[in-house]
Amino acid sequence: MERTLVFTHRLDLAVRLVDTTSGRGISAKNMAVCIDKSPVRFGEKGSGMLILQNLEKRRFQLEIRSSAYERVEREVDLDALGKGLPLLELHLIPGPGYPGTDQFQTLEGTLPGIQNLSAVRVGDNACLIREFDPRKRLLKLFNPHHLALDRVWYALVDPDQGCYEPFQILRMLDDQTVKTDRVLETEFRNYFPISPTVMGAWGEDGKYCLRVRDEGTACKWLVRWEEGGAAKFRTVDFRQEPHPHLEEGGG
Repeated sequence: MERTLVFTHRLDLAVRLVDTTSGRGISAKNMAVCIDKSPVRFGEKGSGMLILQNLEKRRFQLEIRSSAYERVEREVDLDALGKGLPLLELHLIPGPGYPGTDQFQTLEGTLPGIQNLSAVRVGDNACLIREFDPRKRLLKLFNPHHLALDRVWYALVDPDQGCYEPFQILRMLDDQTVKTDRVLETEFRNYFPISPTVMGAWGEDGKYCLRVRDEGTACKWLVRWEEGGAAKFRTVDFRQEPHPHLEEGGG
C-alpha cells in the first residue's frame, strides 16, 4: 500500500504593513522579521501583507527592520487578537533610507511618559461628519469626492477647540456611511472634518518620532499625544518651526 504524506501549514499571524504617511501598503522586499530577536521566515500576500506560519510561541516580541523605514517593535499576544483571521496592522515611519525624492518633516524628542502619538493635517476638509448613530455606531458623512476611506485610523476633528477624537473604521457600508469601532463622544457640528491620522512612534525611554509628508504647500498639523492617560494637543506649523518639540507641553 502506497504511503501518503500530508503536510499542513497553520496560519498564525497576518501582519499588514502600512506607510503611515500615505496609508499605502508596503512591500516586504528587503525587510527582516524577528521574533524575540531571532530571524523568522515569512511569506507575502499582495502588497504589505506578511504571512507568518507555524509559530511556536503565542506571546512574543515582533520586530520589523527595513532600510527604508524606522524599526518597529510590538508585543504580540496571538490569543488576544480574537477569533478568525489573526491580523495585526503596523504603521511604519519612513526613515533616512527611504527611496525616491519624497520630502518629510519630523517631530522628535524625548518626553517621559508619552504614549499614543498621532497627528492630522490642519485644514483637511475633504470629508465632513453629518450624523452619528451611537446605538449602531454608524457614521454618516458628507463625502462629495467619494473618497475610499480605506485606512483604519481616522479622527473626528474639532477645529474650534483644536483637538480630535481618534477612532477606527471597521467597514464602509457605502461611500457616505461607515461603521466605527466605538461610540464617538465629541459634540460635533456639521463642519467638523473626518481626517486620516498619521501615527507616530514612542518608547519607554520617552523618545518619540512623528514624520509627515511635505507636499510643498502648507504644512500645519494638529498633534495629539497622551501623558498619564490624559490627551494633549498642539498645532505644529513646520514652515514656522523647522525643528519642533513637544517638550514645551500642549493644551
